[in-house]
Amino acid sequence: MEESELRELIREYAMQVRLNQGEASLTSVLKQVIAENPAMKTQVRSSVALIKEVIGEVNSMEEADLSESSTSLPVDEASEYEMLVRLVSQKLLESPELKKDIKSLMIYGSYAKRLHIVGESDINFLIVLTADKDSEKAIETISNIAEEIVTPEIAHIFDLMILKEDDIAELEKFGPDFTHIHALYAKEGELIFGENLFSKLEFSDEQVQESAKLLIAEAISQIDEIIKTAKEEDLPEDELDYLIGASIIDIAFGLSCHKAGVKSVSMDLVKPDIHEEILEVWGNESEFSTFYPLLEKAHAFKLGIKLPESDNFMATSVEFIKKVIEYTGLQE
Repeated sequence: MEESELRELIREYAMQVRLNQGEASLTSVLKQVIAENPAMKTQVRSSVALIKEVIGEVNSMEEADLSESSTSLPVDEASEYEMLVRLVSQKLLESPELKKDIKSLMIYGSYAKRLHIVGESDINFLIVLTADKDSEKAIETISNIAEEIVTPEIAHIFDLMILKEDDIAELEKFGPDFTHIHALYAKEGELIFGENLFSKLEFSDEQVQESAKLLIAEAISQIDEIIKTAKEEDLPEDELDYLIGASIIDIAFGLSCHKAGVKSVSMDLVKPDIHEEILEVWGNESEFSTFYPLLEKAHAFKLGIKLPESDNFMATSVEFIKKVIEYTGLQE
């Protein structure tokens, strides 16, 4: 396909993605293009710069002009998110006995802020159980309900955290699965039932920074395990890059929260997409600005795209991790 034809095709997809999601991103556009045009995968791999340019043009267009798009593109999996929220809410609240045990049911994170990437972002459900109830029985019931309704097709976008009401005042007890950063995002989350017990909590930059270090340390530990497994099972390089890419995105998110502190929520710093806010936090000429291409590659790997210039991905990842450890004060 000629460059002019590719540019026009990308424009049509980017317009549709922006209409559906509010903003077109490299990840979401690439996913749709490759899914519907698998024969173009090779050409798309080598056209990331062009695609980013077109996406930028589409995002700067007036909304009224987007309706001029004539290409009829399939609806994405967005309905799966809405369906899952409705189904989880219905099943958890239909039992009067279980409903009495639930002090709060909400969603938080990228989907709650509608900054998610369809098919890639999780829906983060959060349940807080009433303090004076039999929590173990309630947890077992909730787990059984989740197991029934979360099919393999949607399991990859489902994430559930269960807390007790008394736990909220003692967040320091929690590890990387629920830190002050998670609580900060829960404060701005979408309430489905009950009350938002995080809404009156105050957070400090220091708490966010310490939480960010937990997230970064966990991601680094995951990379160590991935590398160990890769050696034991002799995984191909592209599979290793794919697995490491997800952890690199986690580290980048943790670094961004560490630098932005409490402002990370108001700046809409969310995974897994690379939003302009991350560029703003890191700075155009900071010690980390040279790693922006690494993040783009990490997102491409999550989409199954092997970029021609990605042969040094592992080495650059190690360099990035070392610099993050030095900056945040983590122990190697």
